[in-house]
Amino acid sequence: MTLTLSRPELILKLIVEQYLLDGQPVSSKLLADNAQLAVSSATVRNTMMALEQQGLIRSPHTSAGRIPTTAGIRLFIDKMLQLQPLTGFWQNELQRKLTPQLPVSLLCQQAGQLLTNLTGFVAIVSAPKADGRIVRQIDLVRLASDRLLLVVIDEDGDILHRVLHCETAIDGSTLSKVLCLLNAALGGGGQWQDGIERLAGVIRGEAGLCQQLLQKVLGQISLDELQQHQPLIYGQHQLLLTPEYQQNPALQQVMQMLEQPEGLLRLLHTVTLDDQPKLLLGKESGFVELANVSVIVQRYQLQPKRFIALLGPRRMNYARLIPLVEACARQLNLNLNRRQASP
Repeated sequence: MTLTLSRPELILKLIVEQYLLDGQPVSSKLLADNAQLAVSSATVRNTMMALEQQGLIRSPHTSAGRIPTTAGIRLFIDKMLQLQPLTGFWQNELQRKLTPQLPVSLLCQQAGQLLTNLTGFVAIVSAPKADGRIVRQIDLVRLASDRLLLVVIDEDGDILHRVLHCETAIDGSTLSKVLCLLNAALGGGGQWQDGIERLAGVIRGEAGLCQQLLQKVLGQISLDELQQHQPLIYGQHQLLLTPEYQQNPALQQVMQMLEQPEGLLRLLHTVTLDDQPKLLLGKESGFVELANVSVIVQRYQLQPKRFIALLGPRRMNYARLIPLVEACARQLNLNLNRRQASP
């Protein structure tokens, strides 16, 4: 696609592209030497002054160079950005790592980890279990006289398996009774959380080894239920390694926000109203903690609502990364639809 731009727009485009490339202020001399302009240095300087008055570029210090403001980057993205096709390697990685055979939780984990590995930025995936979970099967398998394997499978095919270590040997009758009580409390296609509450009531009526075993099971399934409703966040350490983080102490606030992400998640949930990728640039988010970062986010499922996001410094390669997030969301949606269509 060929863009028709005015001279101020072209100069802004060149400034933003150069800034996204190296993060350095762009001088009028560098622009005047660009073959796309074919104008004098004086003309470039005058245009840059006009762009600065419009709030699209600014001088970071006494240098003659200029960097784009959030408004300047937004104008560039909305009007001038030309998205690049996904590389063959990235496309192959998405298809290879995100397969429909994976349970929902593992699919979400793979997507977040893959996005971080490919970009070096922070990936955020909404909680794998946004709604109530249904227990499909529960079992206790003897591994040794004092060890059992707890297996719980939900309706999405996600499997919880934990080894339970017991203080004393477990006889067959106790094992049978415990398994019977677990199936009564958790089985029958009931919701996971309701089953946890029923199991807590059952425990109060038991004693001895039977009660101890049931308490161990309750602890494991309660922890798993909590974890499944938490967002998945990958690559926080990658943010620490970026040059922007080293130079800008304000980015340290982002780390604090990722440790308590409730506000960020509410924001992402609000902006993902359709299936199109959304871009939050710095202060546009409304959070002072995010003033120096950008977030690309896209919804990949409506019911339950799930989204995936990429967070990194404002100086990101948007032309490559927006299509990557979009392709990742598309692959997740395709796989989840295939799972739902399977008998």
